[in-house]
Amino acid sequence: MSLLGLSARSIDIHPQFTASATANLRAVPNARVQFETRDAFAAAPLGEFDAIAVTGSLPVYDARFERSLRIGGRLFAVVGEAPVMDAILVRRVDTAEWIRESLFETVIEPLINATAAQRFIF
Repeated sequence: MSLLGLSARSIDIHPQFTASATANLRAVPNARVQFETRDAFAAAPLGEFDAIAVTGSLPVYDARFERSLRIGGRLFAVVGEAPVMDAILVRRVDTAEWIRESLFETVIEPLINATAAQRFIF
């Protein structure tokens, strides 16, 4: 992705993933990728981005990701719980407005530490 734009940043909670990705990237000349090992749900801000792809599902939609978009930025995320999750595209149109579009149904594993959906209890 960094070869298509100015740079890319990957945030992952698994140190072995970021270490492996860093090693693999050495074979790609001119790649401008920063790998960061941390929990995306930690209190620290994520930063500002033109595009965000959340690669695990969010059982409950979390607006922290859309708030990290620059105006004109796009977010891809999968929201919900199995057996049906909604893949969505979110576009930030100004400082306080986003447009959300449902793309397709799918099922993927949730992100570690993502907010769980509340369960109905009698």
